[in-house]
Amino acid sequence: MTRTTKSSGKSTNNSIESAKSVGPKVQLGPDSNNPPHLLILPEEISNEARIVSLQNPRFSTDSRYVVCPQLGFYEIKAFTEPKATPRSWLLSQDVAQDGVVGSSEAQWEINKSTEPIGYVTRNANLCVATPIDPLFLVLTVLAPLPTSKNSESPKKLFLSGDDYLEQFSSTSPQFRAFLRTESIKSALEKRMAAVCDTVDAGDETMYRLNEEKLVDEMLRKATRMTTEGLPASVEEKLIRKALDMPILGISREESSLNGDLEVTTQGELGSQTPAADTPDTQITVSSIGTATSSFSEASTAATSLTKESMAPPPDNKLLPLPAIKAPAGVAELLRIRTALFFICSSYVAPHVSDSIKKLLASATTTVDFTPLDAHLAHLAKMRQEVVSMRSIGDFSRKRSMVEDEDSESRAEKKRKKDEEEKRKKAGESRGVKNLKKVNVTGMKKMSDFFKKK
Repeated sequence: MTRTTKSSGKSTNNSIESAKSVGPKVQLGPDSNNPPHLLILPEEISNEARIVSLQNPRFSTDSRYVVCPQLGFYEIKAFTEPKATPRSWLLSQDVAQDGVVGSSEAQWEINKSTEPIGYVTRNANLCVATPIDPLFLVLTVLAPLPTSKNSESPKKLFLSGDDYLEQFSSTSPQFRAFLRTESIKSALEKRMAAVCDTVDAGDETMYRLNEEKLVDEMLRKATRMTTEGLPASVEEKLIRKALDMPILGISREESSLNGDLEVTTQGELGSQTPAADTPDTQITVSSIGTATSSFSEASTAATSLTKESMAPPPDNKLLPLPAIKAPAGVAELLRIRTALFFICSSYVAPHVSDSIKKLLASATTTVDFTPLDAHLAHLAKMRQEVVSMRSIGDFSRKRSMVEDEDSESRAEKKRKKDEEEKRKKAGESRGVKNLKKVNVTGMKKMSDFFKKK
């Protein structure tokens, strides 16, 4: 018994020493109620720049902006990480500025003894100041929102630049600090002159919004966005799929083992001669497309299959995307309208955006979208013909179109449910997880103790 007691005492001392060694060397401080945020500013921003709250031109709510007298206006864009993947930022002072790098051994010991200055953020959010056209900010006072839904928009009058800026500062009080800054005032008046009719009244210039000039200015912005190309995801989903030709069938000749595949589209139907309708010589795969009347409704037609596209790319290089089969200029018109609708949905008030879309159909705009509308209407008609031909000729299909849509909706609901369960499991504590593992068979529930006798 004595030997056993001594051995247990030694094990207790070892566990205490190991716990001391495992403990953190530096104790972290408590969480801050107002933690700092990581913000990336322009390199040449002046010391007079300020972060202010201004009215958001799209949602009529306060948003954060950076106003610099030299560089102009910047909006603060926040990039957040999903909560399911925890990340953080480690912010610390530059060591080279403290004289540690290249310093003597005595200086190293002094800096080594001082407490390190740093901060660890709870999340990996990143804020970036990106340039914004001040025209979007002042557009809220150039085209104010009607007082009620049924009322007409206020009558447009010629007002001076100071009057418009005073109205803007009434909705955004923090902008008053820049009213007397000449560079800010001249930049706003210059952008107002681009979309307004102007009249000189003595020493002042009066402004009144011209919607046709506004549409032309937005089209110039959209055209400038498309010069360097749209993002790959936008190009694939909103441009390429919207202009895809519907496929009627795929025919395969069994003359050899490596027979070529022949794709029949709706446009080539009139020039094709029907092949022998035997199961060994022809395979028909029809596609279903939804009728689209605008650029944003992506087509669901199947992509064409060729012998070259199924072969692996040489030397692991990506094959170039095939050219879009559309009349000349139609794809570029669709890119411009996609960029224009993105600008309207992000930086323009809804009532102004609706008026811009109505004016696009008029012949007074600088860009004519008539060829694009005609081609999209042609594609919609072709997809309707494909759907009708499939419903008549495809008797081997086991499920109807409605059942396919129901299965897609069920799959989407199941995916959302799985994501919600994963999100809930990620937020559970260790104690809750351990309680779920307890065997409760034969135990009474808590509700049994509160029932009436």
